[in-house]
Amino acid sequence: MNKPETLASESDRQERPVFVSYATADRKQALSVCKAIERRGVKCWISTRDVEPGENYQESIVRALRGSRAMVLVFSDAANNSDEIKKELSLASRYRIPVMALRIEDVEPSDAFAYELSTRQWIDAFESWDRSIDALVRKIEQVSGSSDEAPPRTPSEPRRRAVVPSRTPLLVVASVFVLALIGIGAWVMLRGSTGAAHTMQVRLAGFQRLSPDLPASMPQALADEINAAFNDDGVVSVSTASAPPPGNTPAYALTGTIRREADKIKVFVRLTNERTGTALWSNAYSYDAALLARVPHLAAVESSMVVRCGLFGASTYPKPMPDNVLVPYLGYCQGQDGPTADKALNSARKAVALAPDFSWGWSGVAVSGVGAWLGSGERDSAARKEALNAADRAVAIDPTNSEAYAYKAMLLDKYDLTAQEQLLKKALSARPLPCGCEHHIYGTFLAETGRIKDAIAQFRAGVSVLPLNGPTQFALADALLADGSPDAAKQAFDAAADLDPDPTARQEMTVQAAPITGDYAAAAKIVFDPKLPGSAAFRQAIGGAFQALASGSAQAKTEAAQRLQAHATMNTELEANLLALLGSPAGALQKIEQAAKNGTGLARAVLWEPPLDAARRDPSFPALLQRLGLMRYWKTTHTKPDVCADKNAPPFCGMI
Repeated sequence: MNKPETLASESDRQERPVFVSYATADRKQALSVCKAIERRGVKCWISTRDVEPGENYQESIVRALRGSRAMVLVFSDAANNSDEIKKELSLASRYRIPVMALRIEDVEPSDAFAYELSTRQWIDAFESWDRSIDALVRKIEQVSGSSDEAPPRTPSEPRRRAVVPSRTPLLVVASVFVLALIGIGAWVMLRGSTGAAHTMQVRLAGFQRLSPDLPASMPQALADEINAAFNDDGVVSVSTASAPPPGNTPAYALTGTIRREADKIKVFVRLTNERTGTALWSNAYSYDAALLARVPHLAAVESSMVVRCGLFGASTYPKPMPDNVLVPYLGYCQGQDGPTADKALNSARKAVALAPDFSWGWSGVAVSGVGAWLGSGERDSAARKEALNAADRAVAIDPTNSEAYAYKAMLLDKYDLTAQEQLLKKALSARPLPCGCEHHIYGTFLAETGRIKDAIAQFRAGVSVLPLNGPTQFALADALLADGSPDAAKQAFDAAADLDPDPTARQEMTVQAAPITGDYAAAAKIVFDPKLPGSAAFRQAIGGAFQALASGSAQAKTEAAQRLQAHATMNTELEANLLALLGSPAGALQKIEQAAKNGTGLARAVLWEPPLDAARRDPSFPALLQRLGLMRYWKTTHTKPDVCADKNAPPFCGMI
């Protein structure tokens, strides 16, 4: 075989997927393994997903295995007793396919497997999921360049290409060193034997019903919902074992109680380290009694978000995280960049004071610092400076810290969109976040620059990582509305409402969408409902605007626009859309520009919504785009907003 053919063969082999072998009982875990591999840039083939309806199952298995670059065996007690896996191992040996065994349970192989796998390298995922997947991907990339001759691809089998952009391989560093490699974004991390990895598994240790009038099934329903909430997570897993696993590394357990208090259902959740008895985190969730049937789901979603955040961060630490560090870090996870960001910031500070080498603790300082800065209307310059320094510290310790890159982008000059995007792209190419937040943040950026279709793709990517992330579901719905896809938007709005404990969430979303859906009368009825929250001034300005639009009266629209223009802005998107529909595009643009100057998130994204079509054709629009930094961004990046692809594109498109 001549050299060009050899190179072509190696290239072809690297483009082939990895075959994932698993026992039927481990289907969910195997799919999580496959998704984790693909997030790191390696395509995989798994029967539960990739066997097409009507295909012969056995033939598909053989064909996929023969055309794979490597085989990953998801090994467990169930796999240890699977005759089908033994057949697949035999085929792998026949076709000279490299095999890597990923143990998801601490199980020794039976005699038959011990013979088949005697020369294979084991990787233990039950100790540290994220590091084990990193090690697995490195092993796959190593064997892809081996001298074993790849089996010939049959003419009927198309060449498969990875659908996930490849990431620079990340190798691990001993907790004492970090060695930078040549090349932008490449680094090596070698974890020494002193880095005692530990499981990120949470044992569901029981939930109690304290009020006998509540359904007897609620405790088990809550446990089932928590189990499902972690179902596809690649780092934190759930166990229903009756006792903690043996050993002396941290063993986490989740317990709780459910009770009725007047017209509320209270769910108290506690996370403990069973080895030490330390209460790591606890919180009480309160829900309207009318939501009784949804309480297990809502409590599971909210509590799993905090636990996932905390234990994911702990999984990045080079040794088992001490309880006294994890306690404040979980306190940070409770608030992050939300309304209680100041409190979260104090917790993150405590975590890094105790563990100065904890990169994700420093990015926690950055995240909550951003929240505190934005919450001050961008007036708290000390919080901004602290957040910037913390983000830099986080990346210096761990260059894979995507959270630090993403939030540092939010701290840059709001009009330097090119610099922001560079950091956001770094976040996407670094360590994937279990919340898909890096996709959400970049999607928000793209929506502001008018690249709505690209934003939708990012929001969908975020939802695929964590469907339980309500803000991402809502952002997806909003972008779909802006793109003129109301039916798809409704599905995403419904998903977001199902995750929101506020019983009025669905009605609020109806109001938010009404300027685009045209359901003005229904929106007015909701706004004027005295049972729903809202000041008299808000009802008069917003409800009056919807009533004027529903009436069709020119005079009513003019008067409503004047009231709305004078109203202190509370909802930029809703109010700007209403002003545009009421015949005041200049008023709409004024609201948007002021909100953008004040740091209101997604203010520029409103420019691209359907009601602003006339405003985009206004002679003053190009100057506004210049002031908001958009013209410079498009010219620098050679991009354009989606509206410029329309047949009747606005005049400003010709100026880019």
